[in-house]
Amino acid sequence: MQVVDNPPYGWTVDKEEMDLDYYWSAEGLGTEAAMNAGLTEFSKLQPQMIRSSESGGGAYLFTYDGKVYLWNMLQDDVYQYTDPSDLDGVLREMGKQSGKVTRKLVLVEQAE
Repeated sequence: MQVVDNPPYGWTVDKEEMDLDYYWSAEGLGTEAAMNAGLTEFSKLQPQMIRSSESGGGAYLFTYDGKVYLWNMLQDDVYQYTDPSDLDGVLREMGKQSGKVTRKLVLVEQAE
């Protein structure tokens, strides 16, 4: 299991800010958002980092079965990173200067 240990600017892996019990427990808001998007195997959800409160918060990056997702906490939408699609590639792009970042996200449709 890959884990983010050096998050890009504006993101954090601080345990208090990540609040894993609140967002990623079996009844957590992040778990609920992921499951609504069809990511239903709880054991495969791996929270990686959260947008820091200093940077405005409102986003959580997580992985599921080797794929990388962004949960927009304000709109409760889940997006999948498709280019790059691996965690290292996503982190590399996020670490670039904002004008040089290239990434592609696809909205994961809500399951009925």
